[in-house]
Amino acid sequence: MLTSTESFVQRHPVPHHRHRRRRGAAATLAVAVAAALVALAPSGSAATPTGSAVGITGTGAQTATRTVTLLTGDSVVLSTASGRTSATIRPAATSGVRSVVTTLRLGDRAYAVPAVARPYLGRYLDPSLFDVSSTTAAGPTVRVNLAYSGSTKPVVPGVTVTSARDGLAAGYLTPQSAQTFGAALASQAVADAQHGWPAHSRLFGSVTRISAEGSGAVATPSYPMKTLVIRAVDHTGTPLRYGFGFYVNMDDGRKGAGFFAIDQGQARVSVPTGNYALVSTEDTFSPAGIYTSRVMLVSDYRVAAQNQTVTLDARKATTQTPSVSLPKSALVQDLSVILMLTDANGFASFSLGSSAAPPSARLRLTPTKPPKHGRIEEQTIVNAVDTSVPGGAYRFDGGWMDVGIPVAQHHSAPVLARQNRTDTTYYTDRDLRIGGTSRALFFPGASFAFAQVFATPMPLQRAEYAFGPVGTQLSEVVYTDIANVDDPGMFTQELHAIPPGKASGTTWLRNPIVQTVPDTPAGSTFAMSLACRTRDALLVALEPVDNVATHVGQVFGSPDGTPVAHFTLSRNGKTLFDGDDSLGTVVDTGAAPATYRAVGTLDRRLAGTFLSTATTTDVSFVSGGTTGPRAPATWYCPADNGSGGVTLLPVLRALVDLHGTTRGTVPVGSRAFDVEVGYPAGAGAAKVTSVTVEVAVAGSGAWVTLPVSSAPTAGHYRVAFSAKPFEAGRVMDLRVSATDAAGGILHQTTDRAFLIGN
Repeated sequence: MLTSTESFVQRHPVPHHRHRRRRGAAATLAVAVAAALVALAPSGSAATPTGSAVGITGTGAQTATRTVTLLTGDSVVLSTASGRTSATIRPAATSGVRSVVTTLRLGDRAYAVPAVARPYLGRYLDPSLFDVSSTTAAGPTVRVNLAYSGSTKPVVPGVTVTSARDGLAAGYLTPQSAQTFGAALASQAVADAQHGWPAHSRLFGSVTRISAEGSGAVATPSYPMKTLVIRAVDHTGTPLRYGFGFYVNMDDGRKGAGFFAIDQGQARVSVPTGNYALVSTEDTFSPAGIYTSRVMLVSDYRVAAQNQTVTLDARKATTQTPSVSLPKSALVQDLSVILMLTDANGFASFSLGSSAAPPSARLRLTPTKPPKHGRIEEQTIVNAVDTSVPGGAYRFDGGWMDVGIPVAQHHSAPVLARQNRTDTTYYTDRDLRIGGTSRALFFPGASFAFAQVFATPMPLQRAEYAFGPVGTQLSEVVYTDIANVDDPGMFTQELHAIPPGKASGTTWLRNPIVQTVPDTPAGSTFAMSLACRTRDALLVALEPVDNVATHVGQVFGSPDGTPVAHFTLSRNGKTLFDGDDSLGTVVDTGAAPATYRAVGTLDRRLAGTFLSTATTTDVSFVSGGTTGPRAPATWYCPADNGSGGVTLLPVLRALVDLHGTTRGTVPVGSRAFDVEVGYPAGAGAAKVTSVTVEVAVAGSGAWVTLPVSSAPTAGHYRVAFSAKPFEAGRVMDLRVSATDAAGGILHQTTDRAFLIGN
């Protein structure tokens, strides 16, 4: 548990990691709300817990996507790609003070803190409750410990108390009851703000502190320490009743960095000597549902003696609320400001993220020149959407980066011709779904970013613009159903470049979903293959793809423990791996050429899908330790233990374009399907010898073979399909089979691949 006198110390530099999964990789940090990766259960152990992603199984294999539920009902989906982590925040409310979630990051710990919780941090609410980087912070159930006074079992809205004795209790919140607590906390924050922040808040009753289950003491440094007195005054010049902030040793962040809690205008911390930066906020809430945050910052403060006093003054937070100008009229959905602090040697970085999105949030900053010790940068990020049609005919995602904190807080976006444009179509399997979209910007050199998911009606077609400093990259997350907490049903596209002035097009969630080897997006700073090998080790992974080879589905474990996926891998008929809740594996194998067979199955029932409810892929290929095309030097293979010599595997895959409607239907009448058969990017051109396409009424097993002809482009085929009027309303299964001259075989099946209809 962190208190105002305890230090938070990062002993080692923040590690950098590749893409999704890596053999032996340590946990990685993420965004202004980031995450340590969660190791998958090995074969034969318990099923993957809900909240954790199903992924590659193997020595040290780790997932890169998981969901964390906060005790206020907000949730955070954490996803790692190309060594960088993004956190997508889904607020419990869409407006008012409950819709604002702030972020903190200290060294290797990251926190997502709803604005209504900030005034109670370090008092009633322990920071551990919002530590999304904790390996225990996964899943929909929030388990808590409570300290209380008196002999009566404590009562807190939304919290189910399971045991209570001698002033200590244990309990939990479900996603539903967390909403109850979050609403009660918001009401209490508004009431307390109007009454000058009284010492006791009725909401908590006899409870004196709530902390996350399993939270414990933090590390303390082995340096000579000095007590630093921190004074804080509010915007009226009177002592700040309560506040929360952090301090950073800007010479070397590993020596000293931690939280402090302000009580009656003062806090005390014990720190090593050195140059420091300190950040805190004065937070207020109006009955009209407006959150105002005044960010207080002191930099270049030298600690050299015992009992020095430093003052944080909200009266110095004099900038206006940040604002932006866009080339076309659009509603600002989110306007966020992140203050980035990095020590002089680049050992560690720290951040505070706050919302300035009208009308719910107002932000005032302390103008700050670039410090003499370390770096302070301000990132401003805007998300805005057109309001002429539901979901918008266009959308903007962009940002700016300033050194220090400038007095002027207005930014203008580039003209449309200088922005990156993607004409995007979102498909669905209903007449209407409320999905979600999130686009996280990574500024040059950044290893973390955070973004908010916005409710998006689907199907939808719109132009999506992106911009940022030169070198900015983008990662994207799309949700099939924003209300699905247990399994978000999400597809992601890893970090990729957004060249200014370039236009392109893409689709999301287009059926049929297939299970195959995905590609790394063009412009990725570091590619990773999921079908690769060294002389003595091999990796194969079959992941869900939505018809675009770079759009990868994330699969979450079942709440009841029932497996949702299965993967097997054999060599010359001998099983090397056979495991539940796995999409692939890393295995040690000999260098001699052999025939490998990988079979992956996936049940997508938890995502609430009507179409593409299950997939099965059965693929065979021939490989030896010294055969196959060499992977580019910049590519990473999780099977590589450092010996080098990585080659790419000739794993057949088929991507099918049904040319159906945006609702997943194939109209009655005659039409053609397009099928692309080949290897994953980089593995060379497949010499395909046969392609067979079959359909069957869903679940019947009565397969009908369709006519297939070669298209002008190598590896592309046209498939003739005709549906009679009486077949309208039928749901069809789809199977594609193929062979190649190298001995490769593919059987790829999607259950309920499409609906015959208008």
